[in-house]
Amino acid sequence: MKKFKILLCLVLCSFLIITGCTNKENNNEGETNTVASQLVTEFKKEIAKSKDIKEVADKISESNIIVPTTVVTEITEDDYLAGFNEEIKGFKKAVSIAPMIGTIPFVAYIFEVDNPEEFASTLKEQANLRWNICTEADEMQTSIVDNYVFFVMSPSNFE
Repeated sequence: MKKFKILLCLVLCSFLIITGCTNKENNNEGETNTVASQLVTEFKKEIAKSKDIKEVADKISESNIIVPTTVVTEITEDDYLAGFNEEIKGFKKAVSIAPMIGTIPFVAYIFEVDNPEEFASTLKEQANLRWNICTEADEMQTSIVDNYVFFVMSPSNFE
């Protein structure tokens, strides 16, 4: 009986790992009602009002779009940036918006850079929607306004 329980437990754990860690096939880019698309709209609205990226990030973080409690942090090139396969360099200033609970597949950044198109391209190339173990962001989006790049990876919604 004890061996049966252990075997049953192993089978169930294996099933949960396999079903919980599979790749998602859907890409919601282009939809206008996803978390990322709403945050891009919010970024554009706030960056038009203020060029202080910390202030803009605070406003985005306080919006009703992001359900989990988030923390806005000023970052430097020496800091680890979650969500990328390699270190991200080449920005003047940056802030991150991330949930207090690290397993939620959400992260957003605002960068001030000299060459925003090239920088945004690098972010897209290095992005990893599966940076968390067994969770995956549904989409990533970028937005460029002047010398500012907004980058977000998120679930489609927080329900």
